[in-house]
Order: sequence, then structure tokens, then C-alpha cells
Amino acid sequence: MTWQAFYATYELRSPLHIGYHKVGNAQRTRYYIPARNLWGAVTEALTRRGFATDVLRSQRPDDYPAVGDWVKTHCAFGYWFVEEDGAPLAPRYQNGQLCYGPYPAADFERRYLNAHVTTALDPSATSAQDGSLHKVEFIAPHASPVGTRTLVGGYVFLDEAAQAHLGTKQAWRSWLETLQVGGERRYGFGQLRLAEFRPGNPDGWDLNAARPQINLQAQAALVAHVMVDRVKARGQIEPLIGRETRDGSHRFGMALTSAQICWAPGAVLKSASVFEISMSGIWMIIS
Repeated sequence: MTWQAFYATYELRSPLHIGYHKVGNAQRTRYYIPARNLWGAVTEALTRRGFATDVLRSQRPDDYPAVGDWVKTHCAFGYWFVEEDGAPLAPRYQNGQLCYGPYPAADFERRYLNAHVTTALDPSATSAQDGSLHKVEFIAPHASPVGTRTLVGGYVFLDEAAQAHLGTKQAWRSWLETLQVGGERRYGFGQLRLAEFRPGNPDGWDLNAARPQINLQAQAALVAHVMVDRVKARGQIEPLIGRETRDGSHRFGMALTSAQICWAPGAVLKSASVFEISMSGIWMIIS
């Protein structure tokens, strides 16, 4: 099977919240978009725009499972990162601290993060309801203090079947000009608009395998979640759980996936390794 790499860049048109973990009453966000979130956003966008009936010839216009399975089989996603001056701000441990591009985590947070605070009201007391304060952290649509539009982007890999429908800028734009990614959608979060889509030639990738594979040398930083089995690295380990929509949009995100123990993005390899992008978007070691 032959895959083709493309690089997509989107403008962030509203706050972006990618669920991470909760600290007190604050819901933290990830500082990047994992492949699973991209799969969900692309599946939703294609389904809403008629892909199930127009391309897959399904009898159900809301056939999320069929579209989702097609995307998993024929598309593979790299993790997408905030871009600055054309370069991704990918995580990496340097000198004992986690950095995003040239920025230590604290500097990245000051530049790109903000928070949305809400609370429920108690009508009887005309005041805030006890215990209802809710703070959601997000990647801001404009960088601080310069005010430039935040861009996010990364690689997507398409096999021959996907290239036939999505493999040009015009085709990708016709189906996926806008995406909605992540959480807090009822507040309008996660709105992305396409800025650029072009063929790519990323270093170290084998695009003639069953799934895209990458060869990384020792001391390279992982730019995706990687299953910990047989992988020697330095960094953070976390269990990864996802949500899926399997029975129509009325049960959006109701199905939970099994937890997988992974090295988090930014971990640094101790030895050279070859990885494959699995259908779930997590990298699996090949050798």
C-alpha cells in the first residue's frame, strides 16, 4: 500500500479545549491536538456533509460508524501542534524541563493559553450556586501579547482510496474546510478554518508500509502518544482513554475506549526505534 503525506494548517477561530485532566475546579487542556481528536472531527465533518451517502453509498446519512471506520482505515493522522513562523511548537524535554518549540511550558502558557469561567446561579438567593464554579482552560485564538491569529497544523496521511476523495487542496477544502475539534462545543469552542493544505515529504517516514511508519534515532522526541511496551524513553507516562460516537449524534462521545498506557508527547527516546501509526492514532513500536 502506498500512502501520501499532506501538511494541513488551520486557523483557530474560537478557543480550543482538548480535555486533559482536572485540577480543583479547573479543567486543563492539552497543548496539542491528538490524532484521535482529529479522527473524530474529520468523521463528524464528513458525515454531516454527506460522505456516507455520496461516497460510501450508505442508506443512512448519519452513518457515523461507517464513516469513522473508513477514516480509520484510509487516513492516518500525525499530532497537530500550534504553529509559529511556519514551525510546529512540538513538545520536548530539554535540560530537565518540558518545552514547546523554543518556549518552556510556562512561557508557552503565557503566550497561548487562557481560561473561561462560568457558574450556575441560585435563583432563590440571586447569587452563584455553591460548588458550581467551572473553569475551562483553552488555547486562545490569538497569541498574547502580539494578538496574531493562532495556527495549528500537522501531517495527515492518505492511502489511494482516500487520495481519490481528499487528496487535493480543492477536494480537502470541499469536504473539510472547517472542523470543530475538542470539547466545550456548546460554547462554540474548537472552530478551525483551513489555511493551507499541501503535499508533504516528512523526514524518516516509510509510506509504502501497511500503515505509515517512522524511523527515529536515539535522543529524538516523541511527537505522539506511544505505547510503553518495549519502548525505552525519558518523560511522562499516562493512561490514555478516548470517547467515540457509535450510535448517531444524539449519543455523541458516549462510548469509552479501553485505557492504554503510553509515553506522552515530548518523551525522549533512549534508543533508535521504528514506529507505526495505529488505527487509533497511537504509535506502536515495530522494531
